[in-house]
Amino acid sequence: MTIKIWLMILIACLVIEFIRIELIGACGAGGALAGLVACIFELATPLQIVIAVGVAAFLFVAVRPMGMKYVMRARREKELMELEGCDAIVTCRIDNAAGLGVVRIGGRNWSARSNRPNAVINEGEVVTVVTMRGNVAYVDYKRTKGR
Repeated sequence: MTIKIWLMILIACLVIEFIRIELIGACGAGGALAGLVACIFELATPLQIVIAVGVAAFLFVAVRPMGMKYVMRARREKELMELEGCDAIVTCRIDNAAGLGVVRIGGRNWSARSNRPNAVINEGEVVTVVTMRGNVAYVDYKRTKGR
């Protein structure tokens, strides 16, 4: 294969990776880069392909799982940060002393604690999410113009 073909494969894999960050395109790009290097050293085309597929498979099996843990953690943190500042409805009374509380945010239930120590917030109240820590929403009374 020629250098141009390997470069086109490499670019296509990188574009795929930028569109969907799943690390599959990155594995393909690593394989294409290995094939490109084999091409530069003028190895036979079948050997270039074997090297490219072998490197891509190695990256997919050995490296991608570790990378996906990082990607998924970053996505999760972003999703949790987006919940901060949102309104929530208390579906189970929030009592920090008893370790109780559930709120509904955007159709999902989350464990909840009051941002104020010793506060008790009754079921049905509308609250604002102050911060998210793990799967727990720390909430405060919803601010209104009168308060």
